[in-house]
Amino acid sequence: MEFGVLEQGKRSDSQSCVPAWPEAVDVACLSLSELRQRLGLIKRAEARLAAMKVETLAAYADRGGDGLARRVALEELQASKQQARREVETASQFSQVPETLGALGSGEIPAKHAEQIAKAASQGPVDETVLVDAARREDFGTFSRTLRDHLHEMSGDYGKSLLSKQRERRKMSFFKSPDDGMFIINGRFDPVAGNRMEAALADEERRLRNNSDAGDQTAFDQRMADALENLICADRDDSKPQGTTLVLTADWDALTQKMLDCRLLDGTPLPTSEALRLACDADILPGMFDTEGQQLWVGRKYRSATEAQRTALIIRDKHCIGCGRTAAWCEVHHIVEWSRGGPTDIDNLVLVCTPCHHSIHDDGWTVPKRQNGTYHLRPPPEPEHPAPGSGHFHRDTSNRGT
Repeated sequence: MEFGVLEQGKRSDSQSCVPAWPEAVDVACLSLSELRQRLGLIKRAEARLAAMKVETLAAYADRGGDGLARRVALEELQASKQQARREVETASQFSQVPETLGALGSGEIPAKHAEQIAKAASQGPVDETVLVDAARREDFGTFSRTLRDHLHEMSGDYGKSLLSKQRERRKMSFFKSPDDGMFIINGRFDPVAGNRMEAALADEERRLRNNSDAGDQTAFDQRMADALENLICADRDDSKPQGTTLVLTADWDALTQKMLDCRLLDGTPLPTSEALRLACDADILPGMFDTEGQQLWVGRKYRSATEAQRTALIIRDKHCIGCGRTAAWCEVHHIVEWSRGGPTDIDNLVLVCTPCHHSIHDDGWTVPKRQNGTYHLRPPPEPEHPAPGSGHFHRDTSNRGT
């Protein structure tokens, strides 16, 4: 049986043809297309339920106050204290974005997209109609970038006030767990500070990985802990104070002789004044890569990418070409393998994170080039699935990559 959205305890006839959640079925009997359709239905159901929860908590807080609403969320939703506080805060934020709440209640946009809009509206001006329309079409990562650019544009001062508000919300906690005596770090940082810290951590993690013994079994998250300890506890008398190497991109207006559209490595818009401030105390990496000394085509001379090549790849690819992970954590991959004669040239190199790198080498993913010049990962052909119950499957391995 399928149910529509309930209002005041009655069946909503106007929405009776649109299910609020899927009926229970044996998913083993569904085809791939039916499973996909079911996922879409589940997404809409989750959105509608999220809207119901928001409206219910907001009404409870309206009548009984935020404190009592948090207590009810704690008990009825079996949430943690922090989560209960966040649930009530989110419900309050939705009161400022009725169009977003309406789209969420009708299942048009996912809950996480809607929460982002509500939170953004509580911190500054937004054009709700523009954001809701984008939320209908875009995945979470794409929409996050759309929202970030929208807030920068709506700030009215080239992002200065937005960055200032982000800095005001910076915080960090550092405490000893009573359970096992381990120390725990948790923090929030503005985009500039976060990018600087990420660049430093990624560089130190790579150094530790490259210097480790062949049999070293240290996991990535353990190396991250070691990297942070090394950076914080470095002997400043014997080493350069830890600054940052940032990659900033910008357009150069030849007419006005000014930089335009400055952005951090992750695409965050940056006020020009902030970029100039960073230029005073950060290492600046040039964006002109055909100048003398910037070796981007080294052929078979080197197996590993040069620093100039890595910087050029960061600007060109921006992130992992497979999953979109931040470029700071990516490795450089030869499209035509080095072991098969592939050169270490910029047009034979791409950025991939470690899991996506394994997908290429171990699972047959390939690196095709789009018409616009960008690279992406292509999975091997999907297996041919016979009708449910046939008892066997056939996998096509005729195009498994290089």
